[in-house]
Amino acid sequence: MFFKKTSNGYVVRLEKGEEVISTISQLTEKEEIPGGFFWGLGAVRDVTLGYFDVEKKEYIKKTFEDEFELSSLVGDIFYLDGKPGVHAHATLSDPRFNIIGGHLFSALATATVELFIYLTDEVLKRKPDPEIGLNLLDLP
Repeated sequence: MFFKKTSNGYVVRLEKGEEVISTISQLTEKEEIPGGFFWGLGAVRDVTLGYFDVEKKEYIKKTFEDEFELSSLVGDIFYLDGKPGVHAHATLSDPRFNIIGGHLFSALATATVELFIYLTDEVLKRKPDPEIGLNLLDLP
């Protein structure tokens, strides 16, 4: 991973073979990022996406081993129980230009993933919402 700090965040470039979510988490810990929002693009493979079933209060996951264009990556960096976390969604395009997307659990960069992290002024925290079954942003 290569990164450069800017006046309002970070420009980041993942290398071939790096896992997207864990690399963002590592940068968060290394740079002590308090929280932020990110967006990016690139090329990935071995992607695990999920869809949250509100009635069952659980994610339905599916892994796609093919290579894809990462046409959109969006998410946030937060803290839960004092530990950093990454919440990301992705839209992917296959060689036939079909689109799939969902909650991004994992993906490996095949060429690169480029992203920008916009920093928040304060720590972003999440807390469990028992009614919904997710850890939601803890905002006043």
